[in-house]
Amino acid sequence: MINFGPLLSIIVPIYKVEQYLPLCIESIINQTYRNLEIILVNDGSPDNCKKICDSYQKLDNRIIVIHKSNEGLVSARKSGLQISKGEYIGYVDGDDWVEPNMYEELMQLVITESVDIVAAGHKEELNGVVVEVLKNSLPSGYYSKEKLNNELYPFMICTGAFSQFGIFSYLWNKVFKREVLFPSQMAVSNEIFMAEDAACTYPAFLSANSIYVTDSNCYHYRQRVDSMVKSRDIDDGELRRYNLLYKNLYNQFSISPLSNLLIPQLDLFLLSLLTVRSGLDFQKSGKLNELFAYKRIPVGSKIVVCGAGTFGQHLIKRIQHNMNFNLVKWVDSLFHIYKNLGLRVDPYDELTNCEYDFIFVAYINEKHAELVKFELIKRGVILEKILLVNHFMEYPIKELLNRFGLEVHY
Repeated sequence: MINFGPLLSIIVPIYKVEQYLPLCIESIINQTYRNLEIILVNDGSPDNCKKICDSYQKLDNRIIVIHKSNEGLVSARKSGLQISKGEYIGYVDGDDWVEPNMYEELMQLVITESVDIVAAGHKEELNGVVVEVLKNSLPSGYYSKEKLNNELYPFMICTGAFSQFGIFSYLWNKVFKREVLFPSQMAVSNEIFMAEDAACTYPAFLSANSIYVTDSNCYHYRQRVDSMVKSRDIDDGELRRYNLLYKNLYNQFSISPLSNLLIPQLDLFLLSLLTVRSGLDFQKSGKLNELFAYKRIPVGSKIVVCGAGTFGQHLIKRIQHNMNFNLVKWVDSLFHIYKNLGLRVDPYDELTNCEYDFIFVAYINEKHAELVKFELIKRGVILEKILLVNHFMEYPIKELLNRFGLEVHY
């Protein structure tokens, strides 16, 4: 337990998370790093979150509560940041939780290494079960400004493999020096709510003089089937918000001496977002377009989708709204968990009981997709029937994105 060290402000944006919020707050209260300011930002939540926040404020004098009208995640984070007094800042989403030693581990690195940012890994949790333990792709250790320029920034968003981040874009598995974070967070438009973390994280990284990357993974990110990212349908503002995101990052990357390395990563990042959303149908025509993740599929093909994560869920919705394909099965190795969450997902064994033309492997990450392909082949699936995500590398990416109304810069 550490009772000394810089004041760390933990900002918790809260909206419609009443069933998860007590665990979230208690996990922060019980941190072994004690010098905390805990800022709970109730973003106009219509459930019992207001009452929960107020009750915990009475139990711990380190807790500050903000009640505000609903303006979204970015606005909630800004509200907390503006009143924060900590020299360092951390974020925890209201439906997630952290292990007791998380901030002790990160702040110990702040103290011993005198860094502006500490970037950690995390655990992904599904229905109370840890399903994956993740770390950043770039090597752990201390990065001076020279080392940042030479070894981190060139691979920060994209390591070379499609949709493989050098550093995860999430805000919540990091601690930031407040003076480094503040300008980047305040520059993010409140209207951005796809990849809003990236819009802040990567500019803050560029502002840092030193960063420590650690393999510590004490943050539990709760994957929810009902979360906004998976459940929200395309609306008329979708294209505009993607352009806001791109412009936010482009404007900051373009003034960097490393702009020639950063902007190509940004283009690939935007492309990966659209791929996860399964080739957004901006015109709502019901037709597939070039940004659909799989190509050259004959009309009327019988399709199995393999993978029920974020991408798999978007893909299922996209196929169901399109008449080109006949969806015959949805499978995942974690089918039992997804079934408990109300999704109609079956085990791999069900593949022997259905007739299909192709299996869409619904994993964006190339390495993970290859592992799944190998598992399917072991189970007797014909290689030619297994389709992985098209990574669009044969396309001129800027031209492709511009054709779909994304205002990327040449």
